[in-house]
Amino acid sequence: MNGQVIPACEVTEAELRAMFSLMDTYYDNMDESVFRRDFAQKDHCLILRNDAGAIVGFTTQKVMSVSVNGKTVHGVFSGDTIIHRDYRGQTDLFRVFSQYWFSYAERFSEFYWFLICKGYKTYGLLPLIWAEFYPNCRCLTPAYEQQIMDAYAQMLYPEEYNPDTGVIEYRQIKDKLKKGVAEIGSRQLKNPDTAFFCRQNPHHADGNDLVCLAKLDRAAVKPRMRKVLGI
Repeated sequence: MNGQVIPACEVTEAELRAMFSLMDTYYDNMDESVFRRDFAQKDHCLILRNDAGAIVGFTTQKVMSVSVNGKTVHGVFSGDTIIHRDYRGQTDLFRVFSQYWFSYAERFSEFYWFLICKGYKTYGLLPLIWAEFYPNCRCLTPAYEQQIMDAYAQMLYPEEYNPDTGVIEYRQIKDKLKKGVAEIGSRQLKNPDTAFFCRQNPHHADGNDLVCLAKLDRAAVKPRMRKVLGI
């Protein structure tokens, strides 16, 4: 597979239709008008293609900043993200993401990944790659990082973010993973990170998102993963 981060405005109509079709394959309650409206608010898009040139994965990004105690904190928010079932388990999507955004982050004193997770597999990227991220089952979220999470979640979802739970609790019908895409059973719950995700976001199957945070700093990444990701 090969991938590239491009400006969202350069995505063609054909590519946009293919991206929606891929999302619709794995998510219930997809609405193309909502998908297009959300996409129009993004700045960048990472598109992953197979050797035949077909789109097999993508993720959208919005560069944003929030104010925390009078300080401007910069980061990138990840929107719709999906990869075709045949290509899951490979690192290509996140390798391309990392190589672009870790370099982008170097222009700032601090730069974060603003992430929301409705599936345990997306959340699982955090303990796989980062030595430090929030929230996690190993320690309480420090006050500063919690303030950042609250600030960006309230900016994006002012009516639906619950700061008491750290979860975006959608009031309207929301897209959610289809049954069988990322089911959680007893085997998955043996993983402490998966079990923690389920405790923190008990209604994830309904489409609710857990608000998460990781610093885009190579020093915060596990040493072996820096080599895997090429950063």
